[in-house]
Amino acid sequence: MLERFKAMGVLRNLMHLLAIIFILILPFAEPQWHPEGGWELLMGAMIPATAPIIFIVMMFDLLMLKVMRSGADETRLEIEGLITRTHLVTGGLLLLMWALSFSGILFG
Repeated sequence: MLERFKAMGVLRNLMHLLAIIFILILPFAEPQWHPEGGWELLMGAMIPATAPIIFIVMMFDLLMLKVMRSGADETRLEIEGLITRTHLVTGGLLLLMWALSFSGILFG
């Protein structure tokens, strides 16, 4: 299992780790229009604004993965399948947590 994650690449693994950190932090983030302190700026503006950017980068990587898939061998196709599943699950959870953190502002 560890070899499969190593085969995904360091940058992809770091992007997934960052997305998981954001998934864990977003329930505590409360978006604010005018944050006053550093912590409020981080939790009220920076984290909610950065989460969709991470999602978009993951989806661009997924697009490029599909483009490069044409000349891949069987081993590479298996790794790309793992990357695709990981991107979709992590990205979906990140988008869901982002939407839930904004639900009070959007629907309340």
